[in-house]
Amino acid sequence: MIKIKGKFVLILAVLLLSMCHVVASAQPVIKWHTQEEGIQIAESQNKLEMIFFESDSCPACIKQKEVFTDAQVIDMSKNFVPIAGSQQLAGQYGIRYIPTIVFTNLQGEEVSRLVGYHDSNTLVKEMQQVLKLPDPSQKQGQSQTPGFGVIAAIIGIFMCWLRLKRGYKK
Repeated sequence: MIKIKGKFVLILAVLLLSMCHVVASAQPVIKWHTQEEGIQIAESQNKLEMIFFESDSCPACIKQKEVFTDAQVIDMSKNFVPIAGSQQLAGQYGIRYIPTIVFTNLQGEEVSRLVGYHDSNTLVKEMQQVLKLPDPSQKQGQSQTPGFGVIAAIIGIFMCWLRLKRGYKK
């Protein structure tokens, strides 16, 4: 009877430990996409891209990867399409140092860049700032100032009006 109880307790303990492992490994993570996948997802979901350039042999990169497991960073990353940087992308964006995170708009143009290791608070703040940036693809017609040609035309019209009002004399 004691042997059966001991085996039962052992089996129960193993089951409990395996259940804890399943719950612990069910944490949400950032899913990094390839360039091709990322571009398609960004276009279909109308999201900005977050491209991470790193190396397995870089100590700062390893620390930066740990930041990507922070709950705040994971939650904020849902506003972006995470893309794993490639050699081709590194050349396209002129990456010289790693780790580097490049944020791009829907046209693939860089809007912000973080070089080096950054803790979760700094990364979340930067992500928030990137989301607040205006979209340059949308025209902001009325908020733009008129060019020199428009100003010159208005002055010319005003001068003609003054001469007509005074009566032009040669």
